[in-house]
Amino acid sequence: MSKIWLTPMDIKQYFYCRARPYLIHVMKVHESPKEYMIEGKEAHEGLSRLEARRKTLFKCINIKGQKYFRVKLISRRLALRGVLDCLVVSNGKYIPIEYKTSKSYKGTIHSHHKYQLVAYALLVEDVYNTIVRKGYVYYHADDRLLCQAITSNMRRQVLKALESIRRMILTEQEPIVRPLPRKCRACGYKRFCPWLLV
Repeated sequence: MSKIWLTPMDIKQYFYCRARPYLIHVMKVHESPKEYMIEGKEAHEGLSRLEARRKTLFKCINIKGQKYFRVKLISRRLALRGVLDCLVVSNGKYIPIEYKTSKSYKGTIHSHHKYQLVAYALLVEDVYNTIVRKGYVYYHADDRLLCQAITSNMRRQVLKALESIRRMILTEQEPIVRPLPRKCRACGYKRFCPWLLV
């Protein structure tokens, strides 16, 4: 497989809907800039400044250690790169943390955010020659910091997804898409999507 560089965002898109990487990389479509996305980008950029306010929250779940923000990660082996929102290094353990401006899914991590976190965990493992056992997703809208175990099965699913996205880009073959109306309604690509259900 040719070296096509991807990002954890591509993984997030893939696990949200298989059509998204195809629309982005093959059809070269860009998501419609909705008002909430613009606000979300602004809020996302300001989130690292909220670290002082969240010290109590971090203490509650015993995340102690050095915190690094906006960590650039590049793995030539995986042909994967990205910027992690926060990396905590505590007693030789590396803990990736992703910030989301949205709400959690009924107090749990959205599936596509979970796999994006796993992609970051793979990057951290490769860059720092370590094993990541867990990570966190912080949902700003409902102020929840949720823990996610990083399992071998999840790692395999992300590696398989990377391979699938690269194959899709190289062959330009349309993916098998199972659209869900609630996801389609909220999707910024719906104007361009041939699989649209709404």
